[in-house]
Formats: sequence, structure tokens, C-alpha cells
Amino acid sequence: MVAMSGGVDSSVAALMLTRAGYECIGMTAILFGDASAAGPCCGTEGANSAECVCNKLGIEFRHIDLSELFEQQVIGRFLGEYDSGRTPNPCSDCNRFIKFDTFFRYADEWGCDYVATGHYARIIEDGNTRLLGTGIDNNKDQSYFLACIPPDRLRRVLFPLGGIDKPEVRRLAREALLPTAHRTESQDVCFMHNGAGIDELMSWHLGRVPEPGEVVDEEGRVLSTHKGYQRYTVGQRRGMRLGGGTEGLVVHRVEPETNRVVVAMKDAHPLDYVGLREFVDMAPGRWQPGEDIQVRMRYRQPLFRARVLTHEGQIRVYPLERQYGAALGQWCVGYAGDVVLFGGIIDGVSYET
Repeated sequence: MVAMSGGVDSSVAALMLTRAGYECIGMTAILFGDASAAGPCCGTEGANSAECVCNKLGIEFRHIDLSELFEQQVIGRFLGEYDSGRTPNPCSDCNRFIKFDTFFRYADEWGCDYVATGHYARIIEDGNTRLLGTGIDNNKDQSYFLACIPPDRLRRVLFPLGGIDKPEVRRLAREALLPTAHRTESQDVCFMHNGAGIDELMSWHLGRVPEPGEVVDEEGRVLSTHKGYQRYTVGQRRGMRLGGGTEGLVVHRVEPETNRVVVAMKDAHPLDYVGLREFVDMAPGRWQPGEDIQVRMRYRQPLFRARVLTHEGQIRVYPLERQYGAALGQWCVGYAGDVVLFGGIIDGVSYET
């Protein structure tokens, strides 16, 4: 079963698998209705595009309506986290609750041995074990968003694009005359496309909008106002409207209980450690607590050295290099070279004293 959004990546994944001799079923999940603020993928437009690709490739096409599940597990969690002053990662939630959970149930029902996606990641064979690896295209690598799926799922996962880069994907699509060859790529969260922001999303799904409040420094001095704390994340400077003389100030924390955004100097609070919840060991036996490993705490962040320890049942990550600005709700992911070791949601932050 090839998960197809209607974009060029999943289209080329289906192309590569059919050329490799797999018997494929192209499947699109309808995740939101036409009246939502969403973009063209994962809705009826995306389904129509995916069906055209399947017709071109001569493979079966099916679609399933998962809009209610997506509303609960992805959009609902997204809004709930922001309301709690955290910074969610909806792509990871979609992967663990939709693509690598619900999709497998349909794959079983349809008699499919594997589930394939257009993610830029690899499956690395290590004896009888399959590990999650980074994609070779560093600009597109999506392993960070996949460090949340149950590792036993990897036995039945295919990532055809993991060994090629984006220009090659475009070339293959053009040469095969796929209808999606020149389709533009969305850079937004899929359900916040077309310029939609948190205001529109909250209004549509919750019937309310963010409330204005104060931007204060750590002493409580009011520096500015905000249009809703849900708009801000730790380390952010853009959109703060702080004025002259405040250079270097960024969001230090968000306080839903007071409707305040607290700012501090970017380098004022070095991290001691971050505590993780919903921890997923992606490579059991390949690493041990106390070892020095490579970690990132947000997508695109450069890797840094850290030590992972367990304290009173909680997994804690201690940076061995000076780090700042860990956002609650983001995923912390560990690596050993091109192998993903673990992933977990940042649930607590402790600063150096």
C-alpha cells in the first residue's frame, strides 16, 4: 500500500515501487473537508491528483475518510498543546497516529505486506533488525518526524525516496510524465495552508480566537502586547514588536495562566537538561544510557552532543554543549551517525543555576 497525498514525492514512491516489481495499491486518506483552511494535499484535490497518477501507472487506487480521526488526534492535539503554552509537532502526530498506525490496519485488511510512503528516510538493515535511518538528501531528511513510530513497524515499511535527492525525484517524475511532476511543494502545516493562521484554525475548530495580553520581561515589566500567546514559541523574536533597545530578547516562556509572554536575553538561560515523555526507543540494544550521543530538539537544528540518563523513571537529556531555548511539546531525537536511536516529547526543562 502506497500512501499518496497527491504530491510529487508520494507519486515517485509509487513509480519506483512499480518499476521494482511490487504490486501496489495507491491510497489517499481524506484528512479534512474542502471548507477547511487546509491546502491541496490530503483533501479531495489531493485524492484526485493521486488517482490520476495511479491511472498513469496502471495501479489500483483507493481512498479512505480519516477526517474525524485527524481532527481528534492531530488538529485537536495541535490546538490543545498551543492552548497549554507548548509547541506541538503535528507532522509527528500524523505519522504516529495516522500513517504508521491506522494505515497498517487498512494494509492488513487489503492483504498488503508493506506500507510505503514518500518520506525522505531510509530503512537500514542490521542483521535481522531494521532500523530507521536518515535520508541521503540532508535538505529533505525527515527522520526527525519519524522517531515516534513503533520500531516493530519498520519490518513492514518502505521508503523508496530515502536513497535519492529532491532533484532526482523531480527528474523521475518528468521523465515518467507523471501529472504531479511540476506540482509545487507546500512549506506549511498541511491544515494551515493558504495563509491561514492560528486565529482561523481556532475559530474554525474551537469557535474562539486567541486573546490579547502582555509581553513582559523576567521582572514583570510590560514591554509590549501580544495578540494571543498561542502565536509564540520559545526562542522566537519575530512578531514581538518590542521596539528599540530590546535587541537580543526572545521568548523565554509562555504563561497561559496569566496570558503573558515572558522574554529574556537569548543566551541568559543555558539548559541543564530536558525531560522526555512518550519515549520511543528506535534502536533497542544499540545504545545505552550514559553514552555520549548526537541530539536535536527541533527540526533543522544542528546536532549537538548530549548524555541521556534516567532519573526516577524519567528520561533526561543533558546537553554536553551549550544549548538554549528548548520548547515544551517538541520532539527530542537521538542519532548515531545515520541511525535514529530514540525520540521523545520534551515535557520539562531545567536551566543551569
